[in-house]
Amino acid sequence: MVEKFIKNIEDIESKFEHITIRRDPENYVTTLTMNHPALNPNDKRVNTMGPGLVEELRFVPEIFRFDPDTRVIIINGSNNCFGSGADLSGSTDEESTPWLTKQYVARMTRIFKSFRDLGKPIIAAIEGLLIGANFELALNCDLRYAKDTASFSFGEVLVGMFPGNAGTHLLARNIGLGRAMEMILTGKTISAQRAYEIGLVNDVFKAERFEKKVYKIAKHLASLAPIAVGIAKQIVNYSNSVPLDVGLELDAYGFGLVSSTEDYKEGIEAMFEGRPPKYKNK
Repeated sequence: MVEKFIKNIEDIESKFEHITIRRDPENYVTTLTMNHPALNPNDKRVNTMGPGLVEELRFVPEIFRFDPDTRVIIINGSNNCFGSGADLSGSTDEESTPWLTKQYVARMTRIFKSFRDLGKPIIAAIEGLLIGANFELALNCDLRYAKDTASFSFGEVLVGMFPGNAGTHLLARNIGLGRAMEMILTGKTISAQRAYEIGLVNDVFKAERFEKKVYKIAKHLASLAPIAVGIAKQIVNYSNSVPLDVGLELDAYGFGLVSSTEDYKEGIEAMFEGRPPKYKNK
């Protein structure tokens, strides 16, 4: 059944137009590069979050859920830009209604959240602009690293909107209520260095070292026990939404599950024998 599922997914992947997939099976790292040109010819932005890209993002967690050659995913943008926000072409059509808009936004939010739910680490490699919907996608990634020239903005209020794809909630959980309120209510743009200072990104790297630095981190993550890393990711993501007692039980159940794996035994044996462990994702 799983083999048939993977074959169907491979057929879907071959039809992607807005995401380029580069696999490095030797190091178990896969890089996804988004490239969605603006739909309106008067829109000069690059890497907008348009319907075509959203549809392809929908399949990403399913493609890599059972992929044995991918333990860590890096997602970035082409043209030195992670993403410049939602593509609003057609959003004011007469056919649109508040209910249909709500349905579309809710669906996009769930697609972004599926990145959080995937049991493999996802790294957002941010350069250039990070705005609006693309910003919300990055907030659903597990780790965020920025090039020193990157900039960040939730500018929706400047055009009569607000971050509707969970940006309000996720930004506050990452940088605190006061700082999130300032960014969202004023639409101000902050630098990569400021993003690092307030905990929005994990680190900032110089342009000439950026790609190598991010890849080094991804390779390190991929060298660890995949099941333990995946369970740890999911439990950490639950930490803001469950009572402490429930969280402690999740820890106990998760550790019990990990203790039954071959990688658990390999990690302990390698530690006592003074050698690097060789994890098999079993």
